[in-house]
Amino acid sequence: MDGIRFLKWVKGFEGVLEYIQHDYDRLNFIPSADYLIVEGTSQGRMFGKSWAGGETPGGRFCNVFKFRDGRISSLHIYLDPDYTGEDEARFRWGENRK
Repeated sequence: MDGIRFLKWVKGFEGVLEYIQHDYDRLNFIPSADYLIVEGTSQGRMFGKSWAGGETPGGRFCNVFKFRDGRISSLHIYLDPDYTGEDEARFRWGENRK
C-alpha cells in the first residue's frame, strides 16, 4: 500500500472509530525463513458498538512480513473489516459466531 492509499484508508475511519487497542501481550509470532507471521486480536469501539477479538466475530488479524537484506520488503494484512459484526447477511457460517 503506498502512502496515498494508506492515508485514504485511515481517513475512512474519521468520525466513526472511537478507539482501537491491540492486545500486544497476546500476539503470536511465527517465524519461517524470510517471513514473520504475526497473529493477534484487537478491541475497540466504532459507530457506538464494541468488539473484542476472541469474544466477538471481529477483532482478529494476521500480518505477514517478508524480509530482504534485514529490512521489511512487503507486508500483507489480513482481517475481517466487519469489526462490529453488522454484515450478517453475507456471512455464510451462521449466526452468533465468536
